[in-house]
Amino acid sequence: MPAVQPPATVLVTGVSGFSGIWIARALLEDGFAVRGTVRSENKDAYVADLFKDHGGRFKPVIVPDISKSDAYDSVIDDSIEAVVHVAGVADFSRTVSSAKNVKRFVYMSSAQAMLGNEDPFHVYTENDWADNDLALVKEKGGAAGGTALYRASKVLSERAVVDFVEEHKEIGWDATRILPVWISGPLIHDWKTLEDLNLSSKLLYEQLTTSRDGDKVNEYASDFVDVRDVAEAFVAALKVEGAANERFIIDAGAFTFQNLYDAVHATAPDLEGVVYGNPDAPPFPFPGPFADSSKAKRVLQLKEFRGLGECAVDTIRSIQAKLQAV
Repeated sequence: MPAVQPPATVLVTGVSGFSGIWIARALLEDGFAVRGTVRSENKDAYVADLFKDHGGRFKPVIVPDISKSDAYDSVIDDSIEAVVHVAGVADFSRTVSSAKNVKRFVYMSSAQAMLGNEDPFHVYTENDWADNDLALVKEKGGAAGGTALYRASKVLSERAVVDFVEEHKEIGWDATRILPVWISGPLIHDWKTLEDLNLSSKLLYEQLTTSRDGDKVNEYASDFVDVRDVAEAFVAALKVEGAANERFIIDAGAFTFQNLYDAVHATAPDLEGVVYGNPDAPPFPFPGPFADSSKAKRVLQLKEFRGLGECAVDTIRSIQAKLQAV
């Protein structure tokens, strides 16, 4: 199918969330019109105010219960040319298939849908799936544990999209899946307390503000990617014809706790509230990310991802500013 270009109208689900709101912003700034789903009137008012400068090109729509099979039926009409599905794992394919002008469906999956290789130094590619966890859940059900259950849900949801497209050749759209690792970056969505934060932002804040024993600062902490780079990847996934029915990993790199502390203090020496760890500890840089983004960079023509220092500094500054304002 052909790519989708501005000023087309794009439906973005979960537009009031951490990632969804950045994707909507990137689309609007690129010239698209956005119809964004939220779950409450408060969220509706917040995003409407945030994007008021874009005038009629942004329209929020309340969908209070996204778990219902027909939750999105009323928000898709013939004006929608693309769908970016960020909100949860609900099967959205049937609803999209009823819209005759949709050309592309871009689904936010997760790196969790591919993890679980027994080799701790395995570098993941788009060919990897969390099939070990899926098998464990099929065997043990709820006793498989939270991690396995979550990974299995991501595998099943993403494969449902793939299977739908393969089984319904008559539909007029293709499906692209994007798999980010842990997403961080500045927060522009509505939140009030640290407990309200999305998990990845909360974890990064805790990593930056909680001391660790000196012999543990060089332990692996996480892979990361900046939410602004994720948003740009979603825009590109709509505009690049070659993205049709492809799977893309988005990963900027891996870091230890000390890598994180050092990157933040090097980027913003005067930033307060961030632990120093053990600056004298022997450095332990990873050779690269544990998930390979080379395909996404090549096909989607993405620029170099933001570094750890910029991403982490902008994250904690946005959190500190909000906490000080409350």
